[in-house]
Amino acid sequence: MNAINEIFFDNHGLTSTSASHLADLAQEVIAGCEAKLKNLTFVTTKVDIVGSASESGKTVNIGYDEKMLEQVRPLLEEIASMNAFCAWMREAVKAKDKELKRVINLTFEEWCSDKKIEIPSRPEYPEKTKETDIIAQLNIKERNRYFQLEAVAATIGKYIHPGGAFSVAREELQNKMVKPYSTDGNGKDTLIYAHTPSVNPQRVEDVFFELQKWHRQNERELNKMKFAIKKQAEKNTLEDIQQFKQALEHEKQRHMQLFTQYKEWQLEERERISRLKIVVPEALQDTYERLNKLEE
Repeated sequence: MNAINEIFFDNHGLTSTSASHLADLAQEVIAGCEAKLKNLTFVTTKVDIVGSASESGKTVNIGYDEKMLEQVRPLLEEIASMNAFCAWMREAVKAKDKELKRVINLTFEEWCSDKKIEIPSRPEYPEKTKETDIIAQLNIKERNRYFQLEAVAATIGKYIHPGGAFSVAREELQNKMVKPYSTDGNGKDTLIYAHTPSVNPQRVEDVFFELQKWHRQNERELNKMKFAIKKQAEKNTLEDIQQFKQALEHEKQRHMQLFTQYKEWQLEERERISRLKIVVPEALQDTYERLNKLEE
């Protein structure tokens, strides 16, 4: 409750309904007093017709005499005391309504801020673990082996795959063995080329298949590492998603717990404020008692 409004209330006093009723009653008292002062005058007026036999004339307005003059101050004091009573009660009722509205309109976020409670933040959905993330976690031996296997695979493949230097040279050897001679030019300018193997063709085949075997073994080990890396990345992603789900569920439960506390506080605070009584200041006690007697 705002400090400016606390002064109006205590556990003993008037309900808002009683305060409003007494304030209405005070207004009736004020109206009665003001009616007595409405035609205030200190002049008595008589009227007569010229030539009339009567000397006193007819009285059309009677001014206040000494007795009535003595009533002016008491009447004003009564009006002032009733106005003071009304002002206090109206402000108190207004303050109570304001506090009730404040509780109703206070948002969950504002309530948490007032209570210095941290609102649980929604966890972020995890990013998918990439294979490069797993490679980055390999130790120096494992990572070097991975890069080495990639380098060997790329190097061998460059030479033995179709279009590679070794593959082209092997194909050329096989073709020249079938056609050991070739010509270039026409007539007497024709050149005849004789093609003979510079190395044992079988040895070329042996080396070629040795290189292929080396390449397959290297690829097998590289693919095994890649598969393990891929599975680890998938495992990490799955674990991150599971942790996200758990964190999300925890956040939901915590949020619901806090929101329930917030709604309970709203209900209890509204009931507490509703039960508060309006204090009658000592200076207004006499006015209050006079108004109460009017009810008897």
